[in-house]
Amino acid sequence: MQIAAKKISNPIILAGLVAILAMALSTHLVLDKLRQEEVRVATDRQEHALKLFWQALKSRGGAFRLSEGRLMAGNYRINGNNELPDQIKETTGSNATVFQGDTRVASTLLLPDGRRALGTRLSGPAYDAIFRKGIPYRGDTVILGTSYLTAYDPIRDSQGKIIGALFVGTKRSDYLATYTRIGTLLRGINGLTACIFFMLAFLLLTERRRAEEQVKDQVRFLQEIIDAIPAPVFYKDVQGRFLGCNKVFASSTGLNRELIVGKTVHDIWSKEFADRYEEKDKELLEDSGVQVYEGTGRNADGSNNHFLVNKALFKNQNGSVGGVVGVFLDITDRKEAEEEARNAYQRIADILEFLPDPTYVVNRERRIIAWNRAIENMTGVSKEEILGKGSEAASLAFYGEHREVLIDLLSEERHAGHRYLDLACRGDALCAEGIALMRGEERRLWSVAAPLYDRQGERVGGIQSLRDVTEQRRAEQERSLMEAQMHHSRLMASLLVQLGHDLRTPLTPLFALLPMIRDKCCDPQVVQILDICQSSVSHIQGLTSKALDLARLSSQTATVELVPVPLAGLAENSLSGCAELFAQRGITCRNLIEPHLKVQGTGEQLTLLFDNLLSNAARYAAANGEVSISTSRRDGELVVSVKDDGVGLEPEHASLIFDEFYKVDSSRHDLSTQGLGLAICRRVVGNHKGKIWAESPGKGMGTTIHFTLEAAAA
Repeated sequence: MQIAAKKISNPIILAGLVAILAMALSTHLVLDKLRQEEVRVATDRQEHALKLFWQALKSRGGAFRLSEGRLMAGNYRINGNNELPDQIKETTGSNATVFQGDTRVASTLLLPDGRRALGTRLSGPAYDAIFRKGIPYRGDTVILGTSYLTAYDPIRDSQGKIIGALFVGTKRSDYLATYTRIGTLLRGINGLTACIFFMLAFLLLTERRRAEEQVKDQVRFLQEIIDAIPAPVFYKDVQGRFLGCNKVFASSTGLNRELIVGKTVHDIWSKEFADRYEEKDKELLEDSGVQVYEGTGRNADGSNNHFLVNKALFKNQNGSVGGVVGVFLDITDRKEAEEEARNAYQRIADILEFLPDPTYVVNRERRIIAWNRAIENMTGVSKEEILGKGSEAASLAFYGEHREVLIDLLSEERHAGHRYLDLACRGDALCAEGIALMRGEERRLWSVAAPLYDRQGERVGGIQSLRDVTEQRRAEQERSLMEAQMHHSRLMASLLVQLGHDLRTPLTPLFALLPMIRDKCCDPQVVQILDICQSSVSHIQGLTSKALDLARLSSQTATVELVPVPLAGLAENSLSGCAELFAQRGITCRNLIEPHLKVQGTGEQLTLLFDNLLSNAARYAAANGEVSISTSRRDGELVVSVKDDGVGLEPEHASLIFDEFYKVDSSRHDLSTQGLGLAICRRVVGNHKGKIWAESPGKGMGTTIHFTLEAAAA
């Protein structure tokens, strides 16, 4: 090479050699960056796979433990169970293993004979990190003779003791395949170019007589190669004077190559751009190495363009710096596309921000990149708190726990095990309802989630929109319940009315015939039997009458019209009707209601209310005792009280006596009571939008029935 250099007088060939070297250096840097990016992506993939592996295990059983020599996750047996490792490999492409201690008990790794590598042991740096230091391990590991990029986490029991390990990993040859392929291609191109130049140098050395002609040929050939490069290429000396360039560079400046050689950047471009180029050249000459940066320039037609500059130094024969060689890569289209993408994203973000429905967007890695104002108001979580976080952050905002959200199910081939209601597919989109916990309150949310695609049809993320349908569903449920209750009420009322009419028909002749038969009968035993029959017929008649009253009151719930009525007069009418019953037992009844007091009600129903309360009091008051009717004011309500001094109630019976057909034990077989009187009272009070309850100090101490009514304006 030294002999050839002496024969070479044209510096263009030397500059070409340096340019090739600079391109080789640039290629090396690009490959190095590509390798680093491949490693980073592979590392992220392992972390994601490991995270999925943890989630899958925890969802099967919770706490890890050893039981009878087996590794368990709750009640889920792990030993020999390759379900989850296979699922992780199918989902992420990474091999997965569960260790009990340092022994593989579930794995996707295979031995050379095709069997799973169960029973083999963990060793090396990963073993030291997990079992000696108690920390996770990330890095390269040789497993069964193959190099893997790995991620190990310790498995601890509930006491924090390490009882095993979790592993995911990918073969180094798999994740560096793209890097190896591109590297081989670029090195091949550089090698081929280098071979050409070495061949030229060899020819120069071996053919001294034709050295000058060969040098010219080499220069010409080098120039043709440079001219064939589609990107602008130049080289210049340490003073910044151009030594040469290719056709693309000359075309971009609007000058002939001969006019460029010997000129500086200030002779070609405006001061604004020339100062920048000159400054970067000085930095390169001071620091040496390779320089890569983005810049802007002006084409010959006056248009501005963006470019990526790759520059390096070349050296003279004596080892001194000869100058700078560089390549411009036009990235104007890329910059415009990036700007267009940013503008489009901003437009979409603006649209999302003002959508009335709560909406958010995730990217390819399921990280939240948009969170509109409506969803901030719904969840109380601001953009600053959640942007950049994974979709699990959205599950915390919606449900208060880590669980799947609808947007996660877009990636699932099957949706088994989801916790949504009425999940449905609409093309690529999913619709469902779910119960969410929003600010401590359960809400029912309707959601729709759909994938987002780029122009090439590749999925780049997803979008989910929600709507609070709590009140709507609650109204639907209440309406359905009310309709069912109304239907049931009408059905029961119709049944009771029909039953009452059907019972009265056979009772009529019995009422007429039984007294006639009794008068004609002389046998005391038969007379006693006839008295029992007469009492039973009377009981059936009373039960029928009260059942009809209850049915009629139930059917009037929605139609009752309340008007001002005199309360004391209604009570007095009922007292007159029960006077004979009170007289039989020597009971005194006092009406203490103020004569002028009026309430909002219906006279017919309130009379029925007093009839049942007073007949009940007359039946259970003490012989020769006292019953009183009084009113009082409590919390703005009018409270009416009917008090007796009779048998009283146990505390557990006070809330039950208003149920249909309920009887306190001592009167359960009393045919004079039907067990419907107080149920009718409760229905009447309910129709008047009031409350009714019973109070008693205890057995033998009397009972007071209280109910509330709305007082009418004076």
